[in-house]
Amino acid sequence: MKEKINALFAGRNGLDMWNYIIVAVDVALIAVSMLTNSYLPLCIAFLLLILFLFRALSRNLAKRQKENRFFTDAAAAIVRQHKLNGMRWKDRKTHVYKKCPACRKVLRVKRRKGPKDIHCPYCNNDFRIIIRIPGELDREEKEARKAEARAKK
Repeated sequence: MKEKINALFAGRNGLDMWNYIIVAVDVALIAVSMLTNSYLPLCIAFLLLILFLFRALSRNLAKRQKENRFFTDAAAAIVRQHKLNGMRWKDRKTHVYKKCPACRKVLRVKRRKGPKDIHCPYCNNDFRIIIRIPGELDREEKEARKAEARAKK
């Protein structure tokens, strides 16, 4: 029996990351269908099962690999953005994140008010940024507000 299954999958796409996700969504839709007594999720799950079988048994390897690469790249971009947002939230009081204008990489910079000269370690570009911290006033602004308060008295 094992030889017959191996012969069936010889030269075919088989299982890849995209197919695993299709199966996971399929199982979730079947569970939703059972909980809600609705046929719509079950119909969608059936269509996804057909898509899964088509992709797994396809002999057009180049096209299936291209689809899988597109999916994995999109998923990696979403995960990367999620991690960056988590790091930004964790470091929000001590660091700021700025993009290099040349290579567009995100750089982590100490949060100190005023102009800063930055060197990008990826492309060796030097550029200047100005960090403005919301909620903090410049010394001159503080003195001006104190003077206004004294003048009102």
